[in-house]
Amino acid sequence: MLAFLSENWGNILVLGLVAAAVAGVLLSMRRKRKSGCGCGCDGCPSKGLCHPEQ
Repeated sequence: MLAFLSENWGNILVLGLVAAAVAGVLLSMRRKRKSGCGCGCDGCPSKGLCHPEQ
């Protein structure tokens, strides 16, 4: 097991960094969706559907 880790530590490190980045993006997307529409509505073509004028 120690030989495997010593031979592949670079790959394991890169995989961990990529997994952390993907998890961060997914959590950010989830947080935005829970807080509302999740987009910057200024230039959105569906602004009227998401936020109807009153």
